[in-house]
Amino acid sequence: MFDAADARLLEDTAGGDSDAFAIFFRRHVSSITLYALRRCRDPEDVGDLVAETFLVALQAAGRYIPETETALPWLFGIARRVLAKQRRRMAGARRLLIKSSNSHLHFTASEEDAVASAIDAARQRPALEAGLARLSTGEREVIELVAYDGLSPAEVAEVLKLSPNAARLRLSRARRHLRQILEPIPESEAHHAI
Repeated sequence: MFDAADARLLEDTAGGDSDAFAIFFRRHVSSITLYALRRCRDPEDVGDLVAETFLVALQAAGRYIPETETALPWLFGIARRVLAKQRRRMAGARRLLIKSSNSHLHFTASEEDAVASAIDAARQRPALEAGLARLSTGEREVIELVAYDGLSPAEVAEVLKLSPNAARLRLSRARRHLRQILEPIPESEAHHAI
């Protein structure tokens, strides 16, 4: 069933209805927050990513064109661009800090917590994480959008600005590549390879 409610809420938002945007925000904030939590290293960055995503959505509400059942893929596309901008800004700040201090960076307490959390996650899922790390950025991103964010291939197509067929093909290839990475080499073949 096509959920035109998001399109209507964004249309009303563009017309100045703040209550419509509040409903839209409450409907999607948890999905965008989970997206940010999986991709940001610092809790403050999560809040910034969520806030900036919805600010951009508010400003672009009048330009929204419904292409899927909900506006969530559109929001993920915004969040993806905001995250890329956030990472570029952070990389520039780190380079500037290194140049100005002429020394190595030290982790803040929140960065140490993020590292500790990443180590714990790696212990729980070493094979999967190693497999995902061996995928190309495009393959990894399409798998994360489907597996972690729960998007359909059509919604992934909207986020990544691909045709639906290209998104399904990329997902199929990424899954096949990940299976090949995760499948152990039979012992008899391993001896021949040496």
